[in-house]
Amino acid sequence: MNLNDIIQSAQGGQGINNIAQQFGISPEQAQAAIQAMLPGLSHGLQNQATSGGLGDILSHLTNPQNQQSYTDPNAAASPAATQAGGNVLGQIFGNNEIAQKVAQNAAQHAGLSADLMQQMMPVIASMVMGGLFHSASNQGLGGMLGQLTGQGNLGAILGQMMGGGQAQPGAPAQASTGGGLGGMLGGVLGGLFGGGAAGAPKMPGGIDPATVQAGMEALTKMFGHGVQAPAGQMSGLQDILGQMMGGAKR
Repeated sequence: MNLNDIIQSAQGGQGINNIAQQFGISPEQAQAAIQAMLPGLSHGLQNQATSGGLGDILSHLTNPQNQQSYTDPNAAASPAATQAGGNVLGQIFGNNEIAQKVAQNAAQHAGLSADLMQQMMPVIASMVMGGLFHSASNQGLGGMLGQLTGQGNLGAILGQMMGGGQAQPGAPAQASTGGGLGGMLGGVLGGLFGGGAAGAPKMPGGIDPATVQAGMEALTKMFGHGVQAPAGQMSGLQDILGQMMGGAKR
C-alpha cells in the first residue's frame, strides 16, 4: 500500500467522486488534484519520520476525526475535517507558508487554482491519515499504534530513536539508502534496542521494541506517494522543502 492506493480506496472506493462533489469539480479534476498533492504529502511525512516527528504523526493517525474522514464523506466535508487536516499539514510542513507553497506547486500540475488546492489539501490530508491508520489496522498494527500513542512521552521516545534525523552507529545516514525509509528506521531502532534481542530493554508500557521496529517499518513503507509525478513538480518540491525546512533533497 502507498498513499495513492489508500486514497483510491477511501470511502468505499467513492472518495474521489465525493471530493469532486464537495468542491464542485469533475471526478477527473479531483483525481488530478489529489495525485498532484500526494508527492508533497509523502515528502512531508518522510521528512517528519526521519527528523524526530514520528510520534506526532502517530497522534494524527489515531485521531478519530481523521479516521472518520477516510470512511465517511459527511465527516470529510465537515469543518472538523478541515481543522484536523490543517493540523496535519502544520505538523508535516512546519507552518502554513510551506503548506501553501506545496499547494501552489501541486496546482501548477493539476490545472486548478492554487486557492482551490489550498481548500482541498487539508481534507485530503485528513483522509490520508485516516487511511494510513485503516491500512495499518488491516495489517494488525492498530492496537500497537493505539498503545504507543497512549504513552505520554511518545514524542520524546521516538525522537530519541530517530536521533533528530541522525542515524545511530551502523544505521544508514539517508532514507534513500539501506532499503529506504523503513530500512533507516529499522537500523536506528535496532541500534537503540538491540533489534529485540534477548535481554534488550523494553519500551515504556512493556511494548516489545522488535514489534515496534516491525510496525514502524510497515507503516513508513506506506508513506510513498505511488504516483508518477512530473520531474518539474518534484524539483519544485525539493526546493520548497529543502530551502524552507532545511532538509536534504531526496
